[in-house]
Amino acid sequence: MGRKCSQAFLALLAVTLVLSGCSADSGGDEVAGYVEAAIAEMRDGIHADTDEFRDAVSRVEPELKAKTTIAETHRGLGELVVVVAGGVHSWLQTPADVASISAQNAPAASFPVPTASTRDGISILSLPGFQGEEPEAIERYEAAGLQAMRAAAAATTCGWIVDLRTNGGGNAWPMLAVVAPLLDDGDVVGLERDGQVQWARVADGGVVSTPGGDDTSSPGGFTVDAPVALLTSGMTNSAAEIVAIAFAGQADALRVGKPTAGMTTGNQVRELSDGARLILTTSYDVDRTGRVYDGPLAPDIEAAPGPDLEAARTAVRSRCA
Repeated sequence: MGRKCSQAFLALLAVTLVLSGCSADSGGDEVAGYVEAAIAEMRDGIHADTDEFRDAVSRVEPELKAKTTIAETHRGLGELVVVVAGGVHSWLQTPADVASISAQNAPAASFPVPTASTRDGISILSLPGFQGEEPEAIERYEAAGLQAMRAAAAATTCGWIVDLRTNGGGNAWPMLAVVAPLLDDGDVVGLERDGQVQWARVADGGVVSTPGGDDTSSPGGFTVDAPVALLTSGMTNSAAEIVAIAFAGQADALRVGKPTAGMTTGNQVRELSDGARLILTTSYDVDRTGRVYDGPLAPDIEAAPGPDLEAARTAVRSRCA
């Protein structure tokens, strides 16, 4: 981020704080401690070790500490984490945001799950976004996808299309578990920071480990050896881009459609004392070849929405044995 962008942000934030009507001594110890804790978490952001971030903190922190309530600090903290700490892939979820997302992705909620359909020997695996965190919800998402793949496998005589066009991201590791049968064994995608990489590893159609921890593994025993086309669009975002990157460098796999959203970085969730969350960008995506990403994924075959599906079918058909 350039200095002009940082200065513009600071000017805008200063106006916001002035218009709020807070005086320099209107806050309390609780608010001040909350702001300090939030900024401490931001120091792990990929852009935090910059003069722009340090300058922003020195200017904005006193004004945020002067707020009368913690809730009043959310907007300023959210702008700080986006503009000068973690970049555009970072954001702040208020307690209300957290509650809404949790309810939409709870085990009993009606969230979308992966599906598969087959025509002329080519199966399309539709992989929707998913933000669930509870084990029961994750199991439901993964089981639906793997069952759909198993059901379609017998009729899939040519290859697969993984449709990521409307996948806006969320929790990458359940998505990776669904596509794992299509992936070659090994370290398939990683998160890189300061030259160190945390890898997601696949073996025998299952996820062995991921940067997300031990509970992100999945059982193997079901594998598919066939050409794969990743169908992408400008809506293919974040976790969906991690899925696409997992296929980069794999023989008989290619991307078709439009460039992705470009959020090819890794986030961590940092809990704040009032239940808000900082979604903080702390790493960069890396593929099995060692390439580090920071921007949109370009398709191997560019095609507009509509014709893109047939272009993917043609690409897969041309690679059938």
